Amino acid sequence: MEPATVALTQVTALVGDDLAPADGTVVIEGGRVAAVGAVPVPAGAREVPLPGCTVLPGLVDTHVHLGAPDGRGPLALLRALADHLRFQPGRRRAFLAHGVTTVCSLGDENAWVHDLRRRTADGVLAGPRVRIAGPLFTAPGGHPVATVGAAPGDDWVRVPGSPDQAREQVAALAGGEDPVDVVKVVQDRGDPARRTLEPIAPPVLAAITEEAHRHGVPVVAHWGTLPDLAELLEAGADHLQHLEPRGPLAGWPADLLEAMVERGVTLAPTLAVTEALLDAGTARTLRRRVLEFHEAGGTVLAGSDTGMPAVRPGAGLLREIELLAACGLGPAEALAAATTGPARTLGAGAPLAPGAPADLLVVRGDPRTDPGALRRIALVLRDGRPTTRRRPRRGETP
Repeated sequence: MEPATVALTQVTALVGDDLAPADGTVVIEGGRVAAVGAVPVPAGAREVPLPGCTVLPGLVDTHVHLGAPDGRGPLALLRALADHLRFQPGRRRAFLAHGVTTVCSLGDENAWVHDLRRRTADGVLAGPRVRIAGPLFTAPGGHPVATVGAAPGDDWVRVPGSPDQAREQVAALAGGEDPVDVVKVVQDRGDPARRTLEPIAPPVLAAITEEAHRHGVPVVAHWGTLPDLAELLEAGADHLQHLEPRGPLAGWPADLLEAMVERGVTLAPTLAVTEALLDAGTARTLRRRVLEFHEAGGTVLAGSDTGMPAVRPGAGLLREIELLAACGLGPAEALAAATTGPARTLGAGAPLAPGAPADLLVVRGDPRTDPGALRRIALVLRDGRPTTRRRPRRGETP
């Protein structure tokens, strides 16, 4: 059953690719945005006055792992198994409760995550829209085979032994009637001071990216060191995940930075997952590197790496946005990294405009100037249907 026509009135809407403010009304019909701005309330519409509130596109977390357990030990594994069988109900609710209406899951059991994507798309399961990579591509001695014990035959990894095998495996995922949204590769040499890892051989890496692009599917890459980055750029990867001290701690090599920007390669630094692991000086340096990439013209995206220890669904993305703002991007650019940036570069989410799905977040205050406004949620809509509505706390603007 389609939702009735709803008019969110007395709001400021952040409209289009540049999140331009438009005061007035947001009209929602049939699960989509029908009109925005100084427009009349349609006859028969249910009016929801929200004075002092801002309506913006639902947030996009560009890096989650929906199938990963939340902890270790027998009880954690039992809970993880139960949640896995039920398609992670707690995580789905938590994402929506924090205004996250789209997630990109980068490394899960292939059959399971395809099923989850179908069920959330059909509305059988409540939750954010799910974009998927399915299994991730790695080397026999690479992460996660050599780190967490993934077996080459597991459904959440692919370990091609040759370029031809790589093409076959990518075609099986990116072709057909139910293709993945992105292909993920792990190109990571590890840490020479602790444990080295095997990266994907360059001919195999090139075959993966070429085949993915032949099917119109972008390539997302986990990386660690500057040699990893150079090989990924040579192979034609589209989106980079993580920014670690093993990478450009001493500065971006000019040729690599120029290549990233010229080719439109995005960077999701996942600062929320490394925040607790790094000393203050190293964390500040990495934030400077994010700002340098941004100031050079690069596109920064917000990804939390939810599924890893201490990064909670939804809350992790809000923290990532705060950390991006602290890099020097400022609140407005950090907000774009979780809304219009993913929509433009990954096709994940959509700007607030007539015809777009009504996946919307309503907050008290203005998140363009105050990142804390994202924590003052008034309403979350998924396909025009309320999933979360909160009364203002004492002292908040109603």
